[in-house]
Amino acid sequence: MELPGNGKSDPMPPGLMISLYDLVYSIQVVVKHFRWDSFIYLGHSMGCTLGYIYNISYPGKITKIIQLDPITIGFVVPVEKFSNWYNVSFKSYFDNYERFSRQNADKPRYTREEAIGKLVKRRGFTEQAAEETLVRVSEPAGDGLVRFTFDERIEILTYPPISPDYIRKLFTNIKIPILTIIADASNKSGKYKETPFLFDEKAFPNNNHRLREVFGNHDLHVIHPERVASFVAQFLLYGINGLDNKAKL
Repeated sequence: MELPGNGKSDPMPPGLMISLYDLVYSIQVVVKHFRWDSFIYLGHSMGCTLGYIYNISYPGKITKIIQLDPITIGFVVPVEKFSNWYNVSFKSYFDNYERFSRQNADKPRYTREEAIGKLVKRRGFTEQAAEETLVRVSEPAGDGLVRFTFDERIEILTYPPISPDYIRKLFTNIKIPILTIIADASNKSGKYKETPFLFDEKAFPNNNHRLREVFGNHDLHVIHPERVASFVAQFLLYGINGLDNKAKL
């Protein structure tokens, strides 16, 4: 699903800060619309965190979780970093209120080539992937130009300050099967330093978590889907046992 303010989904009301929990409820809106009794959840980046929180908040709905490079799972805030959390979550929003509250019509315009170049630079996309993504995140702006439509408030999403021990207990006590695929570039850059439990399958007392580290950057599933597809397929078809037994399709 495209979260509010992303792709073709409507944004949240302007002028308000957006919290992690606002986006969690947007998942429930989709579930209610399609009248799903249960479903398998696949998320990327922040979407992984949303899936975890949704599963805890609406137990019994999700049957399996697949998370692709869940770097935002580490919304951990040690006591000594509380002031930094406040500055990132609140002060930066109000200091830049005009930017974060502007409408699409007030955003900069770019040539199509400039917009594609920005996506390539920011996300590490190939030009082809950037062109395909641009269709979902931009709109015509006149004179042959385009403007980005994604809600910039997502960049400073507010989230609760949770201690490292609490986040570990919260997530390792989930009972449904979990597959985590981590990009080695994210790991090497320290994105998981606050959540080392993800790398220890034995940290999950229900023996329900499997981790695979794959060569690539944060958006490797877009650039090199073949690197993650076999793991996802095995997990969908055979669950945890499929990964343990390295079952072939």
